[in-house]
Amino acid sequence: MIITKKRALAGIFLVTLALSVVGFSRPALAQTSNLFESQTGLSEIGNRAYGNETPVDVRETASKLIMLILTFIAMIFVVLIVVAGFQYMTAGGNEEKTKAAISLLTNAVIGLFIIMIAWAITRFTIRVLDRTARNNAVDYTSDYPNY
Repeated sequence: MIITKKRALAGIFLVTLALSVVGFSRPALAQTSNLFESQTGLSEIGNRAYGNETPVDVRETASKLIMLILTFIAMIFVVLIVVAGFQYMTAGGNEEKTKAAISLLTNAVIGLFIIMIAWAITRFTIRVLDRTARNNAVDYTSDYPNY
């Protein structure tokens, strides 16, 4: 695929549009009750799943699983980048091997970029949904230690 000026500008426009939509969206905090505390059955489910330990929210477990999967996939793409670099360095001037290594490197970098965007969108969505469920003011600058 040849990247033309038109495709590059369209890509930049789409990324800018996506980031602006994600950056300016705010959750609706219409209710004054604490939605997280009003849910019934979380303690019972936590006690059955984890015994007498502190019950863990299902959303927290799901978000940790999603982040773990995305991290694992990102590590695979980093390994692919290293393998492609090794293939490129050991091509020995062979044009076919060089093209294959550059193709693998390009695809691995694109894949890593996609995974990083997916990770950022997932993290943002989880944080906003968690804060909305707990009815806290959304602070986009602070970090969660758990996620």
